[in-house]
Amino acid sequence: MSKYSVGVYSTTPVNWKPDNSAALRAEVAARPKMAVTIKADGRATIETYTVRYDWPVRTGLIIGRLDDDGSRFLALSEDPDLVGLLSDGEPLGASIVVRSTDKDNRATLA
Repeated sequence: MSKYSVGVYSTTPVNWKPDNSAALRAEVAARPKMAVTIKADGRATIETYTVRYDWPVRTGLIIGRLDDDGSRFLALSEDPDLVGLLSDGEPLGASIVVRSTDKDNRATLA
């Protein structure tokens, strides 16, 4: 997982504007919660992903949603067909099968 940010800079100063963090936190907290499954098993859909090219084996990291109950999960994949789709195709919305192991969840193409 990665976190990115952006900065916007100017040579023209502006007056300081305080943020509205408390209201924003309350708004986010009031939104419906998404169920997360630690041990995922079954057919699923890819919601987002990234590929690690700097690991010993090119590996896909997938956040998906189980078809059965709609819960989200995190899975890894070293499956050549799935990693190829993640690297060179358009995998968002693709059907996969995810299986839990003792250590993590593993995904393959459906």
